[in-house]
Amino acid sequence: MSRSRLDEIALTARPAAADAADAAVARLEGLGLSRNEALAYLTLLEEEGELGMTGYEVAARSGIPRSAVYTVLRKLQGVGAAFEYGEDPVRFVATAPETWLAELRRASDARMEEAAADLRRLPKRARPEPVWILRRYAEVLQRADRMIRGATSSVWISAWARELTALQPAFEAVADRTLHRVLHSPAGVAQPPAGFSAWLDSVDGDVAKAAWSHKLLLVVDRREALIGGAEPEADNHAVWTTNPSLVDMATNHVILDITLMARERDQDCDAVVSPMMRPHLLPLYLSGQYPAAPAATAGA
Repeated sequence: MSRSRLDEIALTARPAAADAADAAVARLEGLGLSRNEALAYLTLLEEEGELGMTGYEVAARSGIPRSAVYTVLRKLQGVGAAFEYGEDPVRFVATAPETWLAELRRASDARMEEAAADLRRLPKRARPEPVWILRRYAEVLQRADRMIRGATSSVWISAWARELTALQPAFEAVADRTLHRVLHSPAGVAQPPAGFSAWLDSVDGDVAKAAWSHKLLLVVDRREALIGGAEPEADNHAVWTTNPSLVDMATNHVILDITLMARERDQDCDAVVSPMMRPHLLPLYLSGQYPAAPAATAGA
């Protein structure tokens, strides 16, 4: 390979490596390290020898001021990300990322448990359930994805084919769970998600309906709801909430759409909507003591 070609490859690789390093620094800052601590840890990780590095070497390679480098390295030791050995000069070695992150996770979990225990001891007071506004399309889909992946008893959704396709990985992630799954769509869906009782309307011959803005209604475990627009180029002003009244409203909206569709087509939807209308029936459905809803019901 020619020298000029090697130079070209090196110049191309440098920005990519720099981007990866910047991303790693940002991620470590998110874990609580300062920028200098993150730079020092990455510098130690890049050392190929087994002897570690002196503070002078870390400063020279990382750009950390010599006057600050030992303070930085001591802080890395304090959080378990590095250790030292020897003397004159002292050398520093990075803790293996897997070992350090596992310890960081254990410490974080322990602090969370302690905080939860402290908070449980506080007096209980009635508080309003929060409502979060989601404006960007990506935010709406990300929240829907997380909701579906966290489902333990039910997923009830009203959505268009475009959003259902985007959420397919989430549906697949919970495919092996025992859930009450109900889908309504204002338009046809070529392949509904597996396991759903799918109630599909149509826009064929209805120009006005075909131009409707996409909306998304999602209720998971009768505990949380996502309600609002689902348009890529719009300020969707969707809401995600655990407020019981809003969760019930979203549930009833899906029930109404399915009931009207069933009435229009002379179909029985009782097995589908009863566990949605009567919460005491949902555990019976999940345990197999209540008739299962049909896997798919597609309209003309």
